[in-house]
Amino acid sequence: MSTKVAVVTGSNKGIGFEIVKGLCEKFPGSVYLTARNEERGRKAVQRLEEMGYKPLFHLLDVTSEASIQEFANHVTTHHSGIDVLVNNAGILDFDKSVSSYEDSKKLLDTNFYSLLTITRILYPLLTNTARIVNLSSDWGLLSNINKQVWLDVLNKDDLTVDEILQFVDDFLEAAKNGKKSFISFAGYYGDYKVSKVALSALTFVQQKQFIEQGKDISINCVHPGFVKSDMTKGRGNFTPERGARTPLYLLLEAPQSHKGTFVWHDGHQVNWDD
Repeated sequence: MSTKVAVVTGSNKGIGFEIVKGLCEKFPGSVYLTARNEERGRKAVQRLEEMGYKPLFHLLDVTSEASIQEFANHVTTHHSGIDVLVNNAGILDFDKSVSSYEDSKKLLDTNFYSLLTITRILYPLLTNTARIVNLSSDWGLLSNINKQVWLDVLNKDDLTVDEILQFVDDFLEAAKNGKKSFISFAGYYGDYKVSKVALSALTFVQQKQFIEQGKDISINCVHPGFVKSDMTKGRGNFTPERGARTPLYLLLEAPQSHKGTFVWHDGHQVNWDD
């Protein structure tokens, strides 16, 4: 029960897979590779086993409250808590720069709303010195948003989770009104940009909450670089292994005092609101 535990969501391929691999190499405990598709998840585990690693697998669909609760029950039964959590699961249709309301909602369910369910169900299992890394993007910088009213709100020192939710809901209302309205909010790929801006904002708000609660938990978000993956249709400058480098640094090597920051792929901290 006392063995440390690391969990990586959406980790059967790409950056998530490489983060699991890196954790298997250096993390002193159990490493969970999770995926929403059991067959693909178990094949990924088999690949790592063939390399000599010993990850654990558990089914986890971040868009399903029941799936998250089932995983939480498993952790509670077999472990004493979660020491490392990587919120990596995400989707993007790179061939669709302007999405319908329905497709935008599906993307935001995976990339953002799921984090609120994870917060409610998995965060109570975090140990007092846990480390969380949220996979963001250069599209997660505040400057990607075109609406001044939301630039002002999201940049407030006393920003709340409810206000972040209102921001996302406002974008979805814009997406209902067609292409021109969609583009006016955050340009092309606006649904993805909004999801990553919201994720980044949530990172900073939650770090403040952890501090207020007297917990020594660190939470940071990372732009891993433009990584070649299935999601980017093979476009990109970095390999998934290179994209995993900075997340692994934050999880394994950074001082525990490194908290509530936006970290670039080369490891330097950037101002989210520039």
